[in-house]
Amino acid sequence: MIRSFLPALAAALALTGAASAETLARYRGTVEERVEDALTVRLDSGERVTLQMNPYTRMLIATPGKVRDIKPESYVSVISAPGAEGARTARRVAIYSPSERGFEAGERPWDTGPDARLTAGWIADRSGRDPMQVRLRFPDGTADFKLQPDTPTTQIGPGEKALLVPGAQVVAFGRTDAAGKLNGDLVAVGRLGVRPSL
Repeated sequence: MIRSFLPALAAALALTGAASAETLARYRGTVEERVEDALTVRLDSGERVTLQMNPYTRMLIATPGKVRDIKPESYVSVISAPGAEGARTARRVAIYSPSERGFEAGERPWDTGPDARLTAGWIADRSGRDPMQVRLRFPDGTADFKLQPDTPTTQIGPGEKALLVPGAQVVAFGRTDAAGKLNGDLVAVGRLGVRPSL
């Protein structure tokens, strides 16, 4: 069954009594340590943050992938930036396992760079190899991308907290509650030196 991260997140917030108005932020960096459910991350900026995980924290794992791994039935997300003549240039690609399809479906601004955007959807059309041309279908429309073979790509699937070892690359989605505590709603952790393409 197709699942979307946003409904799952809304349910988690309701169960934990959190205010729906709380804003998610993304944190990218390297695991320094994990003590039970407290995860300390050294951010790319050099700052250190500690996220408190809970029974509803969603764990994902990112493993190495390639553009050629995209299949006609795939669900993918593309982080893009402005390119020549108004076209969007794909910077990173994530390919999701069947259980994670629906993650962030649609288009939205992203925080990986100026005017960056994340587009996620199901493969509606795929052709070519160098580059591969894909059309993503999502609830509000479609988007087309040319994906070069060397575009950084990761495979995303269900993960577990045991993967959060020092040195692992992570992308964490967190929110700060009224008491000032940073809560982790989702943590994607990379294996084999991989940085999740989120």
